[in-house]
Amino acid sequence: MEPLGVVLTAGLGTRLRPLTPATPKPLVPLLNRPLIAYALDLMRDLGLGEVAVVTGPEDDRTREYVESDAPPDLRVSVAVQREPRGPGDAVASVGDALHGRTVVVLAVDTVLTGVDPGLLDGFDAGGATAGLLLQSVEDPRAFGVAVLDGDRVVDLEEKPEHPRSDLALVGLWALAPAAVERVRTDPFINAKGESDLTATVGAMLAERHDVRGWLLDGEWLDGGTIEGLLHAQSRLLARAADEIAVAPHAVVTDSALHAPVRIGEVARVEASDLAETVVGAGATLEGVTLRRALVAPGAALHGGEYADVVVTPAGEVCGPGVEG
Repeated sequence: MEPLGVVLTAGLGTRLRPLTPATPKPLVPLLNRPLIAYALDLMRDLGLGEVAVVTGPEDDRTREYVESDAPPDLRVSVAVQREPRGPGDAVASVGDALHGRTVVVLAVDTVLTGVDPGLLDGFDAGGATAGLLLQSVEDPRAFGVAVLDGDRVVDLEEKPEHPRSDLALVGLWALAPAAVERVRTDPFINAKGESDLTATVGAMLAERHDVRGWLLDGEWLDGGTIEGLLHAQSRLLARAADEIAVAPHAVVTDSALHAPVRIGEVARVEASDLAETVVGAGATLEGVTLRRALVAPGAALHGGEYADVVVTPAGEVCGPGVEG
């Protein structure tokens, strides 16, 4: 059967407050595109033709986006995780569409570059039960950590106090049908009462199932925190370091723009000085100096000098530049 992509979006997004919950986590902007757009693009680039997006029960806005703006070459459906019972339960929420299929699972706040487009083909050909995308990190204690022997995972532990390697799981799992069925019917339930996807794969590894690991050659960007979002924006802007992009119907008057800068549609920038900043559609800036800033769509800010900040749709300024 054709493989299926599953994008997990149903988390509460508490690490992105105050951007959330007024803006659902999947719709949080990065370079004036919602996080969900990057996830759907990655699924398409991996050769998937069908994707299920798992949302929370109150998130009608993500459903509306998926129905109107998903890539035209993807068949995208929406499943609902009724209660926040962990990523394994979120996968299981997709229901009968999972049956008998290889499934690629991606967390929506994981933005990846440089993923091998042949990864899924290699996984299917190799006959493994599960596959994990990995990257070396400075401090792996906050992540799932894998130990490799060649491309075989020989040890897998969630947030170990004493890691046996520096290879962290980046938020993409490939599951063969046997692993999908295990997640659906007999998952590992952690101390929080949640269905733990990584620990379920770890339990199968302990039972001598074949689990493979692949090293990510590109970048792993965390869109799940305010600080991570700003870092992701800076890294992506660096690819067009000399670019000043002003969208149609945006108005910029008496202002200095220092590349890279992006101004969204119908935004208004007056008497302001911007560098390494992205201004969302419909936002208004007057008399503002911004460095390394993300201005959410519809935000309004009048006066002030800020660096390393996010401006929310309500005009609240937050981030490392205003903390402590």
